[in-house]
Amino acid sequence: MPVLILARHAKAEPNGPTDFERSLSATGLAQAVEAGAEIAERWSPEVAIASAARRTTQTGQAVVEAVNRVTGGDLELVLDESLYGGGVEDWMDAIRSIPAAATCAYIVGHQPTVAEVVGHLSADAGVPESFRPSSLAVFDLPSWDVEPGAYPIPEVMSFRGI
Repeated sequence: MPVLILARHAKAEPNGPTDFERSLSATGLAQAVEAGAEIAERWSPEVAIASAARRTTQTGQAVVEAVNRVTGGDLELVLDESLYGGGVEDWMDAIRSIPAAATCAYIVGHQPTVAEVVGHLSADAGVPESFRPSSLAVFDLPSWDVEPGAYPIPEVMSFRGI
């Protein structure tokens, strides 16, 4: 049974040279490490995709490093420029890119789109009212062939970076 983990990047600095170049704050770095440890212990993704923005790549890289420490593997973060400023269909393209043999995949991006994707995938869950920085929506799927709208209600969790 495959697992799909959709994530919002950890807490970012309020300013940067551009929005695209904003980095994670100290709290955000701690959140990303905490989330990475949890993901590595519980699921160990074989696919990791991130928006190309700095804060999402930093968040995704913390997850990749945690997974590789736990598994001894060589998971690499794939950057997807369409996830920055893109819509639900861009996320669906990323989901469709997951190899059929993968047992777990992690995708990290931005609000409000990530919450919209959760609602698009799971009609029963709907769009989460609050999907704060460093939140995850974890879908346990019977297969990768589940149609959007028919995904089960995900487990939603947030990390505080404590």
